[in-house]
Amino acid sequence: MKERNGAMMTSSMIIVVAVVISAVASFSGGYYLGTMNDEEVIEEADGLTSIELDDVGNVVSLTITDDYNRTIILPGIPQRIVSIAPTTTEILFAVGAGDQVVGVDDYSDYPAEALTKTCVGSFQLSIETILSLEPDLIVCGDLVPVDDLEPLEVQGIPYFVFATRTIDAVLKDIALAGILTGHVQESEALLDGLRARVDAITEKTLDSSVETPKVYVEYYPLWTYGPGSFGDDMIRLAGGINIAANTTSEYPEVTSEFVISSDPDVIIFTMGVMTTTTADEISERPGWDQITAIADDAIYSIDDNIVSRYGPRIVDGLEQLAELIHPELFE
Repeated sequence: MKERNGAMMTSSMIIVVAVVISAVASFSGGYYLGTMNDEEVIEEADGLTSIELDDVGNVVSLTITDDYNRTIILPGIPQRIVSIAPTTTEILFAVGAGDQVVGVDDYSDYPAEALTKTCVGSFQLSIETILSLEPDLIVCGDLVPVDDLEPLEVQGIPYFVFATRTIDAVLKDIALAGILTGHVQESEALLDGLRARVDAITEKTLDSSVETPKVYVEYYPLWTYGPGSFGDDMIRLAGGINIAANTTSEYPEVTSEFVISSDPDVIIFTMGVMTTTTADEISERPGWDQITAIADDAIYSIDDNIVSRYGPRIVDGLEQLAELIHPELFE
């Protein structure tokens, strides 16, 4: 009878996503599945495979699949996380996992609390520094070469990759981060707000009666967003037609002739550490005075961080893009 009860308990410990999973909340230093129904978060975070609990409800095994379709098994909720991308750092702090972050890359400067964490490098990671932090998980974006992470994996430190191309994918990754770090309730509240804001924008910009102007977004001189890129998705949701949507690269370098012949109605350029272009410089490019956007003075700048970091602030970027492309809808 005892053996049979043990088997039944073990069976009940494994919870698969197909079943409704409740909120993960802190409990006796670990985490347990509470009573609040967070079906939407689980549905959003389709990378979660299963959670295994011990007999008092602590998570003792978490099986999860990242955006590279890599499945990793964690022995519980990670408590010492190193984030090596500004995007993932922002997501982790936004879902309430800032205290679990022990190290960040050199470019992780938001929120301000991220600046208090140990820096581990960026394009050249300090493996020694990372190992000294004794992390139980590395979280990164798709710009980090996988080869750089192999020495850590050999040491038994798993890594999880967030690689998004759409706003829908960002919402999925936020939900996944909430589960991964044991902050489902926080991620649910965050997602509710983000979804509402995206819906409020697209209800206006994607209305069939609204005209869709041609848009050129430049993140570096003559570099723009092509098909399948995040920027392409944002331009579409903001109610514009991306002039580079039919190029052959996600992030193509275009020519002045291409932009002039495409004749965008709106030009938007990003401003950040790597880009110091001004509206005057763009307007004065040879032949660009023929472009409708220049003639109509419809040339605007936008903060690079809110359109290139694919975390919660990307919705700020979408709101600003929509207002720049369709000022008449947001008066």
